[in-house]
Formats: sequence, structure tokens, C-alpha cells
Amino acid sequence: MRCAQFRIALSARLDGEPSGLPEVRLDKHVARCAGCRDWLARAEQLRGRVRAGAADGPSPEWSARLLAGLGQDRPGEGAPDGPQTVER
Repeated sequence: MRCAQFRIALSARLDGEPSGLPEVRLDKHVARCAGCRDWLARAEQLRGRVRAGAADGPSPEWSARLLAGLGQDRPGEGAPDGPQTVER
């Protein structure tokens, strides 16, 4: 099984959804795989930032702070398929 499949399962678990894998198998993989441990740590950090910012609401200022915390200056910068801005 590839790491991508474990990361999908980890994402589901973070969202409170069924992971689709036995929890013991998922935990064993994370314990052995440095890449998935790092991915999980970053996903948990992002989840915490999103939850903390949710109290402020998804305003442009909140979005800018979140993106700055992720190492981006403005929406749309960074990866070519990065976040897209939506006009409201």
C-alpha cells in the first residue's frame, strides 16, 4: 500500500470520518514512516490553525493570516495549483 492511501485514511480520521483502514494498521504505518509522520503533524497543525481562525470567520484578513502562516504571502501564490480567491 502506498503512502498516499495512508494519508487519505489519516485525513479522514482527522475529519472524524471512518478511515477505511484498521486503526492499528494506520498507527503502525505512521510509526514506521517518517514521511507520513511529518505529513500528519503538518495536517494537525493546519487543522488547529483553521479551527482557531474559524472564530474570526473566513474574512480576507483571516485568509491572509492563514496563508502567511503557511509560508505564502497572498492567495494564488506558491504552487501553480495553489488556493484560488473567490470574490464575495
